[in-house]
Amino acid sequence: MIGTFDYVRVSSIEEGCELLTANGGNAAALAGGTDLLVNVRNTGRSPDLLVDFKDIKQMNRLVIEEGNGATIGACVPLNVIADNTVINDRYTALAAAARSVGSYQVRNRATLGGNIANASPAADTAPALLVLGASVNVTGKNGTRKIPIQELFTRVKKTSLKEAEVITDIVLPSVSRTRSAFIKKQRVKGHDLAIINMAASYDADAGKVRVAIGSCAVTPILLPEFSLSPDERVDSLIERANDIAQEMISPIDDVRASAEYRRALVPVLLHDLIWGVLSPGGGAR
Repeated sequence: MIGTFDYVRVSSIEEGCELLTANGGNAAALAGGTDLLVNVRNTGRSPDLLVDFKDIKQMNRLVIEEGNGATIGACVPLNVIADNTVINDRYTALAAAARSVGSYQVRNRATLGGNIANASPAADTAPALLVLGASVNVTGKNGTRKIPIQELFTRVKKTSLKEAEVITDIVLPSVSRTRSAFIKKQRVKGHDLAIINMAASYDADAGKVRVAIGSCAVTPILLPEFSLSPDERVDSLIERANDIAQEMISPIDDVRASAEYRRALVPVLLHDLIWGVLSPGGGAR
């Protein structure tokens, strides 16, 4: 049962934030609703008011500027991101992560903002955004602020958003010679939640490798940056990354996999990802 609640479709961010503020913790923001409405059904706890931001132009834009990165509105459907040629070319990990969420039909409705605002440790787009150095613009009763993506997630299904704040945009920095990739292990081929997901990026100019892991702790985890020295073997870098990852993760046993299995998968996925982004043509998965 979804329950009973009032519903308002707003025409501006300010109007939506005012309604969220007026209703305190008894209102919820709606972008795509593919997580929110499922959570309402599963828990039996309905908000008193559902505030729909889907019609706001700013939150539906996808703007890519040469030299200035990309700005993706929180309400942009995941299929739009997955099908965008420039996102696939420059932000390969994000395009691949977006494609891995749910089914094609779900991705027509599911949004990037909703996927990260839901703050599931298994959110597929989170590792990609972490390695790409994304930030989020949020708006609330006290105005607008920017949050680095690594500061957004605080614990399972919890974020650093204040009451009545909403994510309006996701901002990706400009990349020139950065390759990235995403990989996901799941129980069955198709639209299943991740047993573990992972993303990596390699900045060829800085010689830096970044790795993020999902579904292995209470939040998605960004490992410290790794520098690849000219004389270091790639396998040695992978070993270093695995040693740090094993210290940082805290997987659990659940219906999808055991903690032991998740730990065993980490070096396997690290090997594929890091070799992928360091090799010529790496990042296209």
